[in-house]
Amino acid sequence: RAGGRCSRRSRGEAFGRCRAGEGDDDAPAGSPARDGDSDDAKRREWEQARSKPRRKADSTDAISTALTRRFGLAGGLAWVGVLAFGVISEQVKTRIEVATERANTVEVTDAKKVSTASGLSYQDLKAGGGAYPQRGDLVVVQYKASFGGQTYEDTKKYSKGGQAFIFGSRPLPPGLPVGFEEALSTMKTGGKRLVEVPPSLGFGGEGTFVKSKLKQDTVEIPGNTALTYEIELTRVSIPPS
Repeated sequence: RAGGRCSRRSRGEAFGRCRAGEGDDDAPAGSPARDGDSDDAKRREWEQARSKPRRKADSTDAISTALTRRFGLAGGLAWVGVLAFGVISEQVKTRIEVATERANTVEVTDAKKVSTASGLSYQDLKAGGGAYPQRGDLVVVQYKASFGGQTYEDTKKYSKGGQAFIFGSRPLPPGLPVGFEEALSTMKTGGKRLVEVPPSLGFGGEGTFVKSKLKQDTVEIPGNTALTYEIELTRVSIPPS
């Protein structure tokens, strides 16, 4: 350092600048900053920005943000249009699937009674044209339940939508035994069947009390009672996330 100035060589030529307020051997004090000064400042800003934690966004949010920054509002709106098209496509696909199920669903008049190894027995009244339920699927059913000739539940009497639950999950919805789920496992969407559930697949030897929306009361089901269900599988789908 000499006469209030700093030597570039003493500071190293790689830096290309002096500390703020000091001159340069090759330029008088107060002269404009060199290109190297601005490059160093930009590099420091970039390093500081890189060290900051980035916002973690969902995939669609990230794409929308990137498009909006790159192409402005028009880019963001274009991505919204793509998403809307995807939603509409899924709705069209669902409607096509429903139409196919209905077209392939047929009434059965001469179905034989089937007995399974577990003791369950059933007779199809309508052969469904859709898919079988898989574990984890959302299923929607309409059913009528009775024992000893007494109907104690009928979902169609109080619900247009029916009973919905996740197939294969535990516990089962209140009032539904494992025999009910076994009967569903071999049904296709749109199907309807009459099912006889033995006590071993019903409520067992001790019996139980079931809340009946049809009766608007609690119904006692004695031990060792066989149950009869008329089940209609109206929907099988992937559950909402």
